[in-house]
Amino acid sequence: MVADSAIGILLYIIVNDYGQNNQNNLLLPNNTNSIKYERYIVYGVILLFVAAALVISFYFLYKSLPDREAPNDEGTIFGNNYVSYTIPNLGNGHMLIDRYNWGAQQGVQGKYELVPPIPYVLITHIGVHSRQCMNVHTCSIKMRTLQDAAIAEKSLQDIQSNFYLGGDGNVYVGRGWNRANAYANKSLAVCFMGDYGRYEPNEDQFSALEHLLTYGETHSLLTQDFRLVAHSQTRITRSPGIKLYEKIIKLPRWNPCGTPGYEHCGLEIGLPKVWDQEYAKPEVSVTSKGTVEISSNSLQDNTTEMESATIRQTTENATKVL
Repeated sequence: MVADSAIGILLYIIVNDYGQNNQNNLLLPNNTNSIKYERYIVYGVILLFVAAALVISFYFLYKSLPDREAPNDEGTIFGNNYVSYTIPNLGNGHMLIDRYNWGAQQGVQGKYELVPPIPYVLITHIGVHSRQCMNVHTCSIKMRTLQDAAIAEKSLQDIQSNFYLGGDGNVYVGRGWNRANAYANKSLAVCFMGDYGRYEPNEDQFSALEHLLTYGETHSLLTQDFRLVAHSQTRITRSPGIKLYEKIIKLPRWNPCGTPGYEHCGLEIGLPKVWDQEYAKPEVSVTSKGTVEISSNSLQDNTTEMESATIRQTTENATKVL
């Protein structure tokens, strides 16, 4: 609008001035070259104003579009209410993939509320010959598979652990900070995605674990003196795998509870010796012939990533006790 008015005024001045000096005085132009140059100047000025008008128009049009690349100033949020088109992260490139983004079943959650601050961090693994997932796509598929198996095969309310660490270095939200895991309340279960009786955990997973626990501690979700323990310290299981266990015991927050010579984990806060609060307990019975029978269904439900050798060991122990 402003540019159009300016062009109109400029044309009026040039044409009016040219008419007064030549046509109105019935004089011929001074020469042909001067007329040519004057036209070039007029055309140039017109093009300049048109270009300026287009630039201004495109600028205001661009500013009126929604900004999809706006940074997330709300910090790391463990929920579904953060800014659209952004994915929160815990720092150092460790993205936080929430339940919606990995395709969780909707309307399901753990049975018990998890009240912070949490005094224990429980480290588990998937086991059962599971390889590491190395990108969001494959890790998301694995998360949904784990959830489906937990609900359909083990009769659990939801996927077992609170958080899962992919081989891609990202953190996948399981039950999150607000719902207790399937093993024990007053604990935060963090599962390394893979079988670490066979494979080595990578540095990205440990970095993600460090950032997750730091977030929990700085936001008063974990106690300042929380204890980090392996799954095998709280029940008979090979989880989290020997290759992962050897690295866990070197972490500064690791606690030797549940190992020979130490009290069981959680004794001081009233937790049972065996952490399996949502799992069906094995049904042990003695037949008329004096043999021991253990219900296979309840035994399967009572083992998360146990291997067959561990199940046989449990049966032998039960026989000795009886």
